[in-house]
Amino acid sequence: MDVQGLVSELGVPIATSLAMMWGCFYLIKYITGNLTEMLLTRFDELRLIIIKLIDKQKEMEIKLSEWSSNTDTLVKFFQEEKDKEKERILSRHKNKK
Repeated sequence: MDVQGLVSELGVPIATSLAMMWGCFYLIKYITGNLTEMLLTRFDELRLIIIKLIDKQKEMEIKLSEWSSNTDTLVKFFQEEKDKEKERILSRHKNKK
């Protein structure tokens, strides 16, 4: 049906209402389609970012555990060196008497 036939049969207010209804329906369909697609892609991007952050955090935990074990080893080494130094000093002191 053409526009003139629609207006002459139904009247201007009803024809305008139908045109506005079709326009709103098309606009809502367009917005929700693009918005849903955009949100899904953003969600995927954010999910990948979170996965990368978790990976980096795990790497840092592993490095921290390695560093802490290294510092424990260093502390033990220095403690042993202090004990050896104390023994040397005591032995020197005993030899002087």
